[in-house]
Amino acid sequence: GAAGGAVVVAACSSSKKAATTNTTAGGAGSTSPTTAAGGGDAKVAALAASLEVLAVATYKNALAAATANKLGAVPAAVGNFATTAMANHQAALDKWNTVLTSAGGQTVTQPPASLAATVNQMFAQVSDAAGVAKLALLLEQTASDTYLAAIPTLQSKDAITLAGQLQVVDQEHAAILHYVLGEYPVPDVFQTTAQAFSG
Repeated sequence: GAAGGAVVVAACSSSKKAATTNTTAGGAGSTSPTTAAGGGDAKVAALAASLEVLAVATYKNALAAATANKLGAVPAAVGNFATTAMANHQAALDKWNTVLTSAGGQTVTQPPASLAATVNQMFAQVSDAAGVAKLALLLEQTASDTYLAAIPTLQSKDAITLAGQLQVVDQEHAAILHYVLGEYPVPDVFQTTAQAFSG
């Protein structure tokens, strides 16, 4: 999600250190989700990490846009949410990369190219906090659905636990964003995997 820029700057100063990756996919020396490690749990971990890269970068860009007064008035609570959500996704990215490196793989530093292109295109059209909230909701629901779809395929108890923990957090983020947009926070009784991303 995305009071003026000063409020967002204050919120940023109290958050954990933000990632410096932007939403643009590719780049020299980058590690793609498909080459990070082997199959099975490592493949899921690499895909999950790539989604977390995109989430961190998108929230960071939204906060930067708010600070530059490109989003109009941004309520303090929304700025605080964006800062906190960004830190949550950074922690998730760090955890998935630890899973990968512990298994002998490489860290993932780039988002999925196709999804990043869509997000970049959508972000270019955003002009207010509501627009950022809609984009953030798309990312949160995509991540949540992807985790839910991945859980039955995982073999490691630790990987299953991690995916389950993060799926819940993404749903919490989604509920807040629904509320910010004036929608009922929990629109579905049972979550589906309709927006799951497979790479």
